[in-house]
Amino acid sequence: MKLQKIILSSAVAGLLAGLTACSSDSDSTGSTNNTRYTTGAITAFGSVYVNNTKYNTDNATVYIEDSIASESDLRVGMMVTIKESSPGMADTLYHDDDVEGIVLSTNLIGGTGTLNVMGQTVTVDAKTIFESYVTGVSSASGIETGHIVEVTGFSSGNGSVTATRLELKAMDLNSYLLDHPEGIEVKGIVSAHTDTNTIKTFDIGALTIDYTNAVLDDMPAGNWNGLYVEAKSDEALNNLGHMVAYKVELENDGSKGHHDDESEVEVKGEVTEVTSDSITVNGVTYLLNENTRYEHGTVADLKVGALVEVEGYPNNNGDLVAEEVEFEDHDSEMEIQGTVSAVNTGDANEGTIEINGTTFHINSSTIMQDSSDAHLNHFNLSSIGVGDLIKVYYFDDNGTLTVTKLERETAAI
Repeated sequence: MKLQKIILSSAVAGLLAGLTACSSDSDSTGSTNNTRYTTGAITAFGSVYVNNTKYNTDNATVYIEDSIASESDLRVGMMVTIKESSPGMADTLYHDDDVEGIVLSTNLIGGTGTLNVMGQTVTVDAKTIFESYVTGVSSASGIETGHIVEVTGFSSGNGSVTATRLELKAMDLNSYLLDHPEGIEVKGIVSAHTDTNTIKTFDIGALTIDYTNAVLDDMPAGNWNGLYVEAKSDEALNNLGHMVAYKVELENDGSKGHHDDESEVEVKGEVTEVTSDSITVNGVTYLLNENTRYEHGTVADLKVGALVEVEGYPNNNGDLVAEEVEFEDHDSEMEIQGTVSAVNTGDANEGTIEINGTTFHINSSTIMQDSSDAHLNHFNLSSIGVGDLIKVYYFDDNGTLTVTKLERETAAI
């Protein structure tokens, strides 16, 4: 039996399922074909940067929430899955959120902490990209109970998401529905499924969903527990605190980051489960074996919450096997704010900047955010000028100060 994996989006399921990979066999040494899928957060533009790699998107097809879109609709922090046509060339790019709904409670201090969004625990940290569409709210610290937010990030599928991007969409549900009649939604793994003549409910995370009058899309008969689904609603929670769904859709057979049977699969995210012979990262399960390589750590460092990048391939049973696990936690990360005195760009998003006489290195994994009045959505290193006020989060990599996130706060006039 194949290991259960959680789906990233219905677009990925519906479209990737029909794609044909290059014909070759996978064995214990890895996949030899050329088809590759990569899942991770967008860190910058100038093409698209995901998982330390620059992807040319000139001929790519973009899907957002199952609909055709364009690269201009993408934003830093969005989790995406990229199918390559060749190394560094994006053929198709897919994005879907994890939850879009009502904030039930907040526990944010200085803009970081946790939110309860429709029964899903959303962790907001210093690297989370925040954007507000509500006048008067300019930071995550302004989020209040009853607000409508959209979250994308590292999701367990079982009710927890570490947000890579958090958008405040509206002050309340009524104002949100004026522009978004399709309503709110939550995605995840079904638990506590009950189907009787009087009760038709299931849970996603801590949220109970009443589907008594919902349209069912591809949902099978019988027990739904363990399936990955999307539930939609266009009304407030009922007096029991339940979401009343008008539609429940099966997102596939429970496979996040769906892939061809002979394709290479790379996922970056948080470890959500560890067993003696497997790890689950952002909802995708990989088998571990004696050939699995570890970079910047060892198998002993595999712990729930660790940030890793895993490359693997399907074995003959269709289960993903981890070929390499790279640890990306930087416990000694530091922060500095200052005015840029020099910029050196080797690429749109690779080079150095100088602040207060200190040189910082920007690379393909640096998260780039423009919070200045210029508010460039497709912001990168080449957009920065001398005199800009910026904040950088960085770590010391054997004497090289490497920036993990750069935020421009004020653009020089």
